[in-house]
Amino acid sequence: MLKNKKGQTAIEYMLLLTTVVAIVLIGFRKYLPEINEASNIYYNRVVPGILGAPPRCGDDCCDEFEALDGGSRCPTDCFSKPMCS
Repeated sequence: MLKNKKGQTAIEYMLLLTTVVAIVLIGFRKYLPEINEASNIYYNRVVPGILGAPPRCGDDCCDEFEALDGGSRCPTDCFSKPMCS
């Protein structure tokens, strides 16, 4: 009689584990897109603070900073286009 209860306990634990895994996977499926979107928004807000402003080269405008050193800092803007303010 004791032998049968051990087998029943193992099956109960396997069913419990299967239920928990199913609930977790369903939760991931539901909340993962929301978490992904929130992390992208956070990343886009934090990156300029860490890396600084994006480079100005390539904006079709040669300003004073890009024109330093004879325009060598941004040759695509300064050698082919006039200075802009």
